[in-house]
Amino acid sequence: MAENTCFVHEGPYPDDHSRQNHALRFLEHYAQKINSAEYSGSYLPYYHPDAVFHDATGVDYVGGEAIWTWIRGLFAPFEKIYMEGKHILVIAKPDGTHVIYCEWLAHFWLKGHQEDITIPRSMVFTLGRAEGDGEAIGFEGLQILDVRLYYDRSLLTPYLRRSEQEVEKFGH
Repeated sequence: MAENTCFVHEGPYPDDHSRQNHALRFLEHYAQKINSAEYSGSYLPYYHPDAVFHDATGVDYVGGEAIWTWIRGLFAPFEKIYMEGKHILVIAKPDGTHVIYCEWLAHFWLKGHQEDITIPRSMVFTLGRAEGDGEAIGFEGLQILDVRLYYDRSLLTPYLRRSEQEVEKFGH
């Protein structure tokens, strides 16, 4: 019987050590896109069509397209973003999925501002086999299937607009 395997990365990310891991190469590719604050194009290089993103607000975004639309709106006020990796644990499962537990410091620069807003974040990603129609499906055969995000979003509240899903769930 096949067993889970673990890969631990501590400190600066990405680096030569993290690039030894298939799932962390995908995460590096994804983080580069998020850090760019430029989200044109398809969600398919990153998110599975049936992916679910569990936001810290309690709202679940269902489907890669819905997640990508939400990300575009959520990060619109920012000129750039930098996800500073601190601790990462990857569990590779026999079924081909990878669960990544990340601890980050997220740095957000508002458009027209010099100083960043820094917020600790934890995220749990589940990656699996890439699927979808068209070109640029996944990265190295992987896409995000599920994400759980934990952070104190209230630190960014003055700068963010509420998504349609948040308004529907909480009002205003």
